[in-house]
Amino acid sequence: MKRLVRISVAVSALVLVVCFFACTRTGNKSAGPAEKITIAYSATTDAVLAEVSQSRGYYREEGLETVLHRHPYGKPALKEVLEGRADFATVAETPVMFAIMKGEKISIIATIQTSSRVNAVIARKDKGIVTLKDLKDRKIAATFGTTSEFFMDAILVSHGVLRKNVQVIDLTAEEMPDALARGEIDAASTFIPYINYAQKKLGNRGITFYDKDIYSWTFNIVATQEFIRKNPEKVKKLLRALIKAEEFVKQNPDVAQKIVAGFSGVDLAIVRDIWADASFSVSLDQSLLLALEDESRWAIKGGRTTGTNIPNYLDFIYLDGLASVNPKAVRILR
Repeated sequence: MKRLVRISVAVSALVLVVCFFACTRTGNKSAGPAEKITIAYSATTDAVLAEVSQSRGYYREEGLETVLHRHPYGKPALKEVLEGRADFATVAETPVMFAIMKGEKISIIATIQTSSRVNAVIARKDKGIVTLKDLKDRKIAATFGTTSEFFMDAILVSHGVLRKNVQVIDLTAEEMPDALARGEIDAASTFIPYINYAQKKLGNRGITFYDKDIYSWTFNIVATQEFIRKNPEKVKKLLRALIKAEEFVKQNPDVAQKIVAGFSGVDLAIVRDIWADASFSVSLDQSLLLALEDESRWAIKGGRTTGTNIPNYLDFIYLDGLASVNPKAVRILR
């Protein structure tokens, strides 16, 4: 009888050891087959956590098989989600605001990056532009429906120049550096890395105007409300992967910078330049809500939307996903 007890104990111990090593090998990887998702993302320095998550395999660890669709910036990425060709998009808050004002049923799942030095106006100094006031009666390009348009209006007004006093041209961010170099426009309101590309083309013929105090930019993960409603677990898995990337970026900034440079094709020097002014965290903050409301007022006042009322943006921010995986990161008053 004693021998049987000893055998039973030994078997139990063996089972525990096997389980221990099995758990150690698998870590916290999600059980079962990976679930496919499509992410339309800005393949620049805007989607750092999304790029690191892909490179480090965090999506796969959480049980997601990702298909990535590259875009030069966030607005066309959001368009893919609205057209049903992608599940998630990485995008700044301004295109999201315009989409909601048009009646689109989308929700922000989380903010993944913030900065107060992403946007700037770059102008032709060799054309006599040395202050922002010199832009009066000049041609200035912006990408309509994006942060570049909102920033342009904000920085010009802060220096006493009204939009009606300049000739505004709608160009894509990719078109601006060459248009500036050819002299087709006098200035451009744009964002990183296109600021850097334009600076390189103009050299000492250019001058760049930043203003950290008038605008703080947010970059976000967005999906349709229908997709979120049908796939809450996929949303949680995505958020957990991004949180892992957040921790990796904090602990390994140099490695993360190289990942982003390689992933996006943006020069490592440019990536390093933006790093100190950016914050990489998965969060939902009250400032996001205020920014959406402020930009709605700007759009309505300027006639850039057919909407006349500011939406209740709480209806377009999905709080439950992030609250379930990291409640401390949700700082929005309900």
